[in-house]
Amino acid sequence: MTRTARSSFPRAVVRDRSESKSGLDKSIRKNGGGGHNWGSLADEQHLEFAAMGDEELDFDDSEETHLLTLCLALDDKKPGIQRTNSALTQEEIETAKKFRKNALKADGIDLSAIARTSSALSTSPP
Repeated sequence: MTRTARSSFPRAVVRDRSESKSGLDKSIRKNGGGGHNWGSLADEQHLEFAAMGDEELDFDDSEETHLLTLCLALDDKKPGIQRTNSALTQEEIETAKKFRKNALKADGIDLSAIARTSSALSTSPP
């Protein structure tokens, strides 16, 4: 069936093409907001006042400067991180091996102590 034959079919002739397929009225656009979510002129004043309020918050930095000075004061009080010698002596390696061998036999298992001695048994190069 060709296109012209379909368009001349009785059901197609009776159909009103001005109605939308969904049945909704196409003349009412998003409560007057227009296409593409641009919004309406009725909302323009509200949006402008909201933008001015946001701008005032950006320029009102008195509280922000107070917080910044507090953060800087706390940074001054923190001790600096000091480097430790990561190379272990042979004696430390032996005590760590001995500790790990007997760690699970003790009544109070201290997992953090076991984890601290893991560097002694590591076989990767420094």
